[in-house]
Amino acid sequence: MTPVSGRRLLLAVGLWVLLTVLAVGGSLVAVRLLAAGWAGGHRPDLAAAAVAEAYLTLLAALLVAFGGPSGLRDRLAFRYTSGADIALALAVWVLALIGGTLLTGALSPLLGQPQSNTVTLLRQPFDPAFVAIIVPTICLLAPACEELLFRGALFGWLRRLLPASVAILVTAAVFAGAHLLPALFPVLFVFGLGATWVRERTGSTLNSFAMHATQNTFAVAATYVVLSHGGPGGLT
Repeated sequence: MTPVSGRRLLLAVGLWVLLTVLAVGGSLVAVRLLAAGWAGGHRPDLAAAAVAEAYLTLLAALLVAFGGPSGLRDRLAFRYTSGADIALALAVWVLALIGGTLLTGALSPLLGQPQSNTVTLLRQPFDPAFVAIIVPTICLLAPACEELLFRGALFGWLRRLLPASVAILVTAAVFAGAHLLPALFPVLFVFGLGATWVRERTGSTLNSFAMHATQNTFAVAATYVVLSHGGPGGLT
């Protein structure tokens, strides 16, 4: 596997910020100029499109910074290893979900009642266009991009500099903190520990992606069930 350099990681993050500003900002300006009336009645659709654009620009930045699809495979380890490794990843996901939920519950008196951004998104009045954009984004695009960034680029770089245990801890902490959801930091941190361990153990971010996609799909389904029954939601 080709090592990850700090220069490429910084390039990816810088390109992501630039492309996101250009893409999302350009889209909002274009909608305001060309379809202001439509936009007023479709704010959830616009929000979903902005989230999708942010992740698409991250994917584009990673492709540029790490040398295209082959770079994602060789440098960021997005490749198939074995069915046993995927099964291991899913088993670790179950353990991380249980452990993270218990830890979040124990710390909720200090950190507050947990509620994820999935709840915020799915609580909006939405139409078929919203669902067609946001569900694939949350369940597939976001997990793929986040695994490539955190378990691929960040962990790949840290692993060159630090012992595995320290690199796993730091990656999990950065991953949890980047979500800007203090009440959910414990469950995100535990998930991050599990996903990064899977990345180290199997040598593949495709396996940690399997964990992440399962987690987000479970969160969407559970949040929908809770909201459809009038509950406040609170899953990650």
